Amino acid sequence: RIDPSEYRIRDANIDNFLKAAKYLASKGIYVLRMGSIVERSLPEAKDQRIIDYATKYRSDFMDIYLLARCKFLLSTTSGVWAAAAMLDTPIAGTNFFHLHTPYKKTDLFIPKKVWSKKEKRFLTFIEILDWQHEVGHPAGYVSTEDVRKAGLKVVENTPNEILALAREMNECIDGTHRYTKEDKILQKKFHTLIRPYHNIYGTPASIGAKFLRENKKLLA
Repeated sequence: RIDPSEYRIRDANIDNFLKAAKYLASKGIYVLRMGSIVERSLPEAKDQRIIDYATKYRSDFMDIYLLARCKFLLSTTSGVWAAAAMLDTPIAGTNFFHLHTPYKKTDLFIPKKVWSKKEKRFLTFIEILDWQHEVGHPAGYVSTEDVRKAGLKVVENTPNEILALAREMNECIDGTHRYTKEDKILQKKFHTLIRPYHNIYGTPASIGAKFLRENKKLLA
């Protein structure tokens, strides 16, 4: 039996999603917080378009129905994103510490950053991928203990990072988002870093443009 604490590094604070939820609600979109097992209820929101479905209304049937019918899924690395992918639902993935990525060219994701306590800096993308390949199984999974032994700290995505990703995905679906020449160059550079032995080799998904612009050093 797997000890859940071994993979707490994959968790994310629901409070960090509230800015994105309020933005989407302001665009007339209903935002439903999903999850079969959640740590606590969603903080009460004044906007009736923000619904804590996970704690008040959840059912197995509705989980699948909502995943199939929603405009897009704003997710973490929990299994629900894979279910959405099978239903061809657009995915905006956050906190992808293991650097698994969604499956389609139109999908977006942003990873957790990894801080080296010894070197007092964030690891680059290539350093993260190489380390996860070295200590994890082929899918790149590592445990909380692996992170501790390596002297690393995993940093969750901030509310502003998640908001930017949600805005980008929403605008992409609406056909109003425009990428700059720099955005395209940075995205190409990220994909050229990925080697055949990395678990995300060949991924068609893109990192959120604003996240990449703000973290150019991770491309070194």
